[in-house]
Amino acid sequence: MRSRRVLALVATLFAAGLLFATSAVAFAPVNFAQLWANLAGQVYDQVAGSVSCPAGMKAVSAGGGNANLTSVGLTPNGSGAFVVGVLNNPNYLYLPLVADCVPAAQLAGSTSRSLTFQAHTGNVGDYVLFSRTVTCPTGTYAFGGGYFVDSSGSPTPAGFNMQADAPTADQTGWSFATFARSGVDTLVVTTQCAPLPAPTLVSTPYSVNGWAGGYGNCPAGHVPLSGGASLDPPVQNSTLVYTEVVRNTAPNLSGWYASASTNYPGVVLRVVSQCL
Repeated sequence: MRSRRVLALVATLFAAGLLFATSAVAFAPVNFAQLWANLAGQVYDQVAGSVSCPAGMKAVSAGGGNANLTSVGLTPNGSGAFVVGVLNNPNYLYLPLVADCVPAAQLAGSTSRSLTFQAHTGNVGDYVLFSRTVTCPTGTYAFGGGYFVDSSGSPTPAGFNMQADAPTADQTGWSFATFARSGVDTLVVTTQCAPLPAPTLVSTPYSVNGWAGGYGNCPAGHVPLSGGASLDPPVQNSTLVYTEVVRNTAPNLSGWYASASTNYPGVVLRVVSQCL
């Protein structure tokens, strides 16, 4: 039986930059911070942890890897990020959590949206797909993620093998999907919505033949705001293993990276980047 060990070891905090402006092409890097934490355990342990942005900053993206991911997302108030997953590689017994933070003033007017869903298909306790999309108000764009929570609003071990955690094609909503127990577990999908210029969306498909990973690179001159990944079709023996931002210095490309594993034929991994 899988055990749960929550060991958050916050590693590095460093500065770069990102400034949202009134035009999709008018921005300059400033006061950007990236947080890392390594969540350690034994093989097949479920680990969970979170990081908090520095005072006066809010999170815009969350990522994790080295695991069968269950949940990755921003906290409901946007003050940080968290991840839950099962360690699946005996050579890498840690789950890296990464979060990007920007000055809260640059997200003025942002709001949080969420919805609650409980599946009732099949027998109570059967594992079935939990999948929902939360939509932002008109004129705002979604960033962030969806996840399971308990009655206190904290991330829980419920669910397994995350199938999707990404913005919708029009970026006005956020979709999240994973497998969980019918009639038992409750899914809360949440996203942050900001009145930003519409980012450029890059969606890159990869065929998953056992395992696949790849990048959704932003166009030259653009930087990633957030991003995510999804599996099509969603099946229980498939899982997202990595989903995280990639921030390189120019002229190197930046965007989003994701990987997945499956023993089911015909699964496609879609890596999505939101680029400013």
